[in-house]
Amino acid sequence: MAKLTSSTTHGVLLLRLCLLLLHIFSPALSLETTKLRGSCIASERDALLTFKEGINGLPERLSSSWEGQDCCRWRGVMCSNKTGHVVKLDLRVDLRVEFQRIFISDDISPSLLPLEHLNYLDLSFNYFVGRQIPKFMGSFKNLKYFNLSNANFGGDVPPQLGNLTKLRHLDLSGNSLQALCMLPASLRVLHLSGCSLNATLASLPLYSSNLTSLVTLDLADNYFHGPIPDGLLDNLTSLKELYLGDNNLVGMIPETMKNLHKLKVLDLSWNQINRGIAELMERLPHKIQSLYLGANNLNGSLPNWIENMTSLSTLDLGYNSLIGSIPSGMGKLTNLSYLDLSSNQLVGMILEDHFTNLTRLEVLYLSNNSLTMGVHLNWIPPFRLKEVDLSYCKLGPHFPAWIQSLTNITVLRMSSAGITDRLPNWFWNVISHIQYLDLSLNRINGVLPMTLEFLSTAELIFLYSNQFKGRLPKLPMGLMYFDLSRNYISGPLPLNLGTIELNYLLFLNNLISGTILSSLCNQLLSIKIIDLSNNHLSGQLPECKDVGSSLAIISFRNNRLSGKFPIFFQGCQYLSFLDLSYNNFFGNLPAWIGTRLPNLVFLLLKSNMFFGYIPIKLSRLDHLQVLDLAHNNLSGTIAPSLVNFKAMTLISSYASDFHKDVDVASIFNEVDYNNDPFSLFVITKGQILEYQNDNIYFMLSLDLSGNSLTGEIPKQIGALAGLKNMNLSANRLIGNIPETMNGLRSLESLDLSNNELFGEIPSTLSALTFLSHLNLSYNNLSGRIPREGKLETFDDPTIYIGNSNLCGPPTSKNCSGNQTTMSDLLEHEDGYNMSSLYFSMGLGFAVGFWVIFGTLLFKRTWRTTYFLLVDDICDRIYVFMVLKWIRLNARIKKK
Repeated sequence: MAKLTSSTTHGVLLLRLCLLLLHIFSPALSLETTKLRGSCIASERDALLTFKEGINGLPERLSSSWEGQDCCRWRGVMCSNKTGHVVKLDLRVDLRVEFQRIFISDDISPSLLPLEHLNYLDLSFNYFVGRQIPKFMGSFKNLKYFNLSNANFGGDVPPQLGNLTKLRHLDLSGNSLQALCMLPASLRVLHLSGCSLNATLASLPLYSSNLTSLVTLDLADNYFHGPIPDGLLDNLTSLKELYLGDNNLVGMIPETMKNLHKLKVLDLSWNQINRGIAELMERLPHKIQSLYLGANNLNGSLPNWIENMTSLSTLDLGYNSLIGSIPSGMGKLTNLSYLDLSSNQLVGMILEDHFTNLTRLEVLYLSNNSLTMGVHLNWIPPFRLKEVDLSYCKLGPHFPAWIQSLTNITVLRMSSAGITDRLPNWFWNVISHIQYLDLSLNRINGVLPMTLEFLSTAELIFLYSNQFKGRLPKLPMGLMYFDLSRNYISGPLPLNLGTIELNYLLFLNNLISGTILSSLCNQLLSIKIIDLSNNHLSGQLPECKDVGSSLAIISFRNNRLSGKFPIFFQGCQYLSFLDLSYNNFFGNLPAWIGTRLPNLVFLLLKSNMFFGYIPIKLSRLDHLQVLDLAHNNLSGTIAPSLVNFKAMTLISSYASDFHKDVDVASIFNEVDYNNDPFSLFVITKGQILEYQNDNIYFMLSLDLSGNSLTGEIPKQIGALAGLKNMNLSANRLIGNIPETMNGLRSLESLDLSNNELFGEIPSTLSALTFLSHLNLSYNNLSGRIPREGKLETFDDPTIYIGNSNLCGPPTSKNCSGNQTTMSDLLEHEDGYNMSSLYFSMGLGFAVGFWVIFGTLLFKRTWRTTYFLLVDDICDRIYVFMVLKWIRLNARIKKK
């Protein structure tokens, strides 16, 4: 009984203790339970709602959840499990999955200030219309992570950010910041890349901020200029990553940089550092792991002691001016996984010793050097490369057998490598994971497989300028760029290309025949460039209703295609280049070309069978630089309004930003990315000239030759000041050569031959200072050939042949010294024209005639006297002739 009583007593005491503890901690437990249920503090919820009201557009994923009392459950909001305060606000926009950004047009409201326990704030990739970062942002004393990157802030960074004494991570990259004053000493990560900072590195507060804890410093992609100052980095003793790439830095790196013993990553790529590579590498910490020095002006040879930098995993020295050979000691860098020595002036042999211990090497770029691969045919490399670029190195003549071991290869580029071998049968199995394949500019032969569908990861394939035969294969589903130009591919186009992602389809200069079937239309929905020129295609183009919205370049030049001008081109509003030359298209040129193709820059329809008038609405093509309608059956006159092409009126129009809203430049650059030049053919200076890549932007040409155009050359043609080539030959043009042609200030070639032009050659042509080719032959021109200015340099008489009334040098026909030309009369009378001259001559004749005839008609005595005088004169002439005849006969008889 005593034991029971004692046990009961202990139980009662224990129960009382539990109740006491429950009473003491119940508020905290109640609060914690509330937090676990997601409740938030009312004042902080109100602050968030006020912030929401100041936003012009909150993304759907946020606005749909920012409702109700439970702000801790709102998307992008995180509360502390202990205190219930909002500690994290993540309003970052992921542009890969959503396109709506927070948009604030007014000053940012300080409504977020009640969130005083906030330690994480991310507003990146939103849109703040160039507003300055608010000063109140420096009031979040507990902030540790602050990200405003790519949010379109501008102006100076407020010095109040220096008050964030707990801040460790600050990212302001991708904004326009004008100045940076103070930084908190607690920073470990600082991103200021792409901020348009234009100053010297010495202007940054790196000296005064005592950033001894800084681990990562990113100043890339700005406009920093000048050298890296001595002492700038001395206090950054914890620095591990330094990014200074894509600036305008010059000179040599500080010698004290070798004291940054913790530095692992250094990026100085895309600057103007122009010192020796050996001197620079001597100033680096020997334990550095990633070194990016590409795209500078580094010179000299790679030092042999580079083999001692065994910590290197990444070495980028591409696009410099390095000379000499690659040290064999490079093969001792056992940690190396990335090596780029491309686009230098390196020479010599690449031997097996260079790769002996590079078992971790995954990326190898050696292109655009004078290097020769000197490994044995049965060599098995120690690495398993994923990316390799050996373009413009000598690998041939045999196809490299060691490629067979690269079963994980994703990028393989061996353009212009001197390979003249047959493509091995094993090749297609080895590259089953390929994304980027380039075997162009070799003489590789063989027959392509019937299908390349098994290359399921392929995105870009370049096989141009080889000797491949066979038919076009079925393509991988995800392929975007396929260039098979300049081979011997024959047969028709396939019914099914196999891909709907294709952007660039280049099959020019092959033997492809047959028609273009309508079944291809639905497979070209993403197409930007089609070039099937110089093949044997025939028939009409299909009416592809859904193709055209992305098309920028179309070339069917030199085939046997026929039919009227394709109607489906009406949907190609972004079309910049159209070449249908040397085909059999016929019919009238539709007027809608001038309205439905507003971005057209090059229109080439030479050598077809188009007839009818040239549509006046073509003059609405404001961007048109080259119009070639030569050798068709076009008729009618050249309307004055037709020569109102705005782009042709501007000197060097393409370089002047006139085409800034036309994206053709970037398209051409993408075509040229793999060294396959895009060409524009223009007949100028009496020959066919080929303009490639960027050079086509500077050709402005008007060619209407070889048609049946009539009437006069409009005087308004002189407004085309940017025109470099004009050919109106082989038409039926009449009238004078307009004196206004002196306005063609950029003209280099002028051909008006084989027309019916008359009158004198205007002396104003002497003002065409760039003119180097002139042809005025086979017209009806007359008078003295002007020899002033530029015309004095044309000494070839054939440019004037077929004008029998021309005289003076360089022809052999002399002009009389006292000859008064029509131009002299016109100049003397100050504007006296031909019509007024003819009118005056006719009037004078009429007046003279009626003065004499009228007098004789109404004056009988004068009439009698006049006719008696005439009879007397006639009698005297008769008697004189009779006497002469008698005397002549008498002399003959005497003889």
